[in-house]
Amino acid sequence: MSTQLSPQMRIVALTGVLVIALAGSALVFLRHSKPGTVTVASQQPTTPANTTALHSSPAPPRVKIVPPAVNPLLPGQLRAALARNPIVVVGLYDPQVREDSLTLSEARAGAAQAHAAFLGVNLLDDAVAGRLTALLPSGQLLPSPGILVYKRPGKVVFRFDGYLDRTAIAQAVDDTR
Repeated sequence: MSTQLSPQMRIVALTGVLVIALAGSALVFLRHSKPGTVTVASQQPTTPANTTALHSSPAPPRVKIVPPAVNPLLPGQLRAALARNPIVVVGLYDPQVREDSLTLSEARAGAAQAHAAFLGVNLLDDAVAGRLTALLPSGQLLPSPGILVYKRPGKVVFRFDGYLDRTAIAQAVDDTR
């Protein structure tokens, strides 16, 4: 039985060792760096001759990882409202139900009273309501009528199923600040 490896197996083994070494190095680097920053090593070795030059040079650049300002999975109208405002009141309504229009007008007035943005969402508009429903915990549906208060970057911080007057909506917005 021969213990020599074929040239193809040597390449595979060498590649495997290199991949493992690179992965290990990356893990060590990621564990020792601060979250959100990338450190850059100095190009010059530290010797007495260039110590003064090292101290007078600017600090190494830090690269900050910035999460998206607004959840990209939200419908476009809500993303735009959250990009301009930290809190958005969403009034959910069915245009075929006359009583839902009262909830919608109260939601708009409550948002204005609390100095928050407002967005009316027609529950029959699948492009918007469907995306909002998909982001709810599994099995939940959007209420008709209903109120959702979103806080940037796109988290639901208040939900009420049914009618709610403007004062209660304004208080809900104030409570989320």
